Amino acid sequence: MKKSKKLKYWGWGYEETTLNKEEIKSLLNKLCKYGIVSSDKRSTPPIESINLNKPKIEIPPNLKSISTEEKYQRILHSFGQSQPDSIRTFQSDFNHAPDLVSYPENENDLITLYDFCEKSNVAIIPYGAGSSVVGGVTSDVGSKYNGTISVNLSKFNKVLEVDDVSLSAKIQGGIRGPDLERSLKNYGLTLRHFPQSFEHSTLGGWIATRSGGHFATLYTHIDDLVENISMISPNGKMNSLRVPGSGAGPSPDRFMLGSEGSMGIITDAWVKLQKKPKFKATAGYLFSDFLSAAQAVRSISQAGLYPANVRIVDEVELDINSASKDSYTLMVISFENADHEIEPWISRAEECCLDHGGIKDVDWRNNPLSNQHGVVGAWREAFIKMPYNREELTPRNIISDTFETSITWEKFDNFYHNVKNTTELAIKTITGKSGAVSCRFSHSYPNGPAPYFAFHANSSEKTMLEDWLQIKKAASDAVHKFGGTITHHHAIGRDHSHWYKKQRPNDFGEILSNAKKYLDPKSILNPGVIVE
Repeated sequence: MKKSKKLKYWGWGYEETTLNKEEIKSLLNKLCKYGIVSSDKRSTPPIESINLNKPKIEIPPNLKSISTEEKYQRILHSFGQSQPDSIRTFQSDFNHAPDLVSYPENENDLITLYDFCEKSNVAIIPYGAGSSVVGGVTSDVGSKYNGTISVNLSKFNKVLEVDDVSLSAKIQGGIRGPDLERSLKNYGLTLRHFPQSFEHSTLGGWIATRSGGHFATLYTHIDDLVENISMISPNGKMNSLRVPGSGAGPSPDRFMLGSEGSMGIITDAWVKLQKKPKFKATAGYLFSDFLSAAQAVRSISQAGLYPANVRIVDEVELDINSASKDSYTLMVISFENADHEIEPWISRAEECCLDHGGIKDVDWRNNPLSNQHGVVGAWREAFIKMPYNREELTPRNIISDTFETSITWEKFDNFYHNVKNTTELAIKTITGKSGAVSCRFSHSYPNGPAPYFAFHANSSEKTMLEDWLQIKKAASDAVHKFGGTITHHHAIGRDHSHWYKKQRPNDFGEILSNAKKYLDPKSILNPGVIVE
């Protein structure tokens, strides 16, 4: 019998999937160029050495069949995938571990869970697949509650109905990306929403956090693909009308999108599908500097071409991830369609690139494997491996994190320089050593890009959490000060709550608070997220 894969509690993905020795050596050597030097690697805390508090609550009889207090499960559900989550994991800080983990199988199970938790003053942390990078599933709820249950939605994992006339499907919220696409493949259809966390994230999680996919224009967020949402709260079920579009007042879908488990748990949704693309092409262009590449992106975005993908990556990020040995910015651009040839569109995009000083890295003509060649191919491979970097860097006392935003084009140049410089200065001031700050575009719109920054810095085991917190604060303050959103697609969680409150109108905060009181009167759902 084939042994089932086991998820890491200390990093990304399954236990058997890691960077190899050569990849680790290359990563550390590249960081060393920027003055970021590895300490001796600390070992991953083994399960038997991790001390967990005794569960503060007992499993009630009517929840025994769907709940567990098994040690591995409690450890696994203690954290998501954020930098502070990683730091605390390697420090064996599991004092906040959930008391129980529940795997509801249907809506009645959720109602039973709500009833128990309301009566017992127990907090619920909705858990899709644990890929949050902003503290969205971390079970820190303070001393106000008598206990915590992490509610894993993985049993809600089916495609319930496919409408191949309207090209849409009703799908349960706990289904993971690969399973969703495999189920739709039989119909020749696809959702084509591919966040970097695709393998270890769920449809319900995408909706709850307003996930951004890798298709960088037009349908950038899961918002654009939702027809209807069903959500169960302690106050009952909310089910929106499934129609192609509606102008009937404030949208209930928009209310549930981005609610991050604070108002209810998303059980299923109707989503818009596409036919599998038949025509595809990818090209790569190299630019002497990041801002020239950004101008090319603006030209493409404002030309009404809507490529499936258009993103740029600066020389620092290419270098650290061993995708290039030279100093330039890479643009990757892709087009695809299920109905017609795409040559006129990609040809016009190429003209925009050449007009702004780009030179060809990979030619798309008669080259169906162009996405695997040149710097484009090297970047593609590096991108796939990036989520595994942190589990090697944190135990070597190297901070490795990202933050993303969006900004209008007229503000971009000033915004880019100020945010990058502020983050570099913060690293130097806080750690006493220089670090590395890079930038790429994850998405682009006719009126502005979505810059995605990454930073690496030296630290120590003792100061790492505080160092990260201060760097994160400086960077986030700069994003807010110079006009960007605190997040384009990573969500709010606990890490962004302070800046989200600054960004949203005060009256809107009051509206959310009142909605929370109505839907979740005992405030048991994901305390500290969206509404405190």
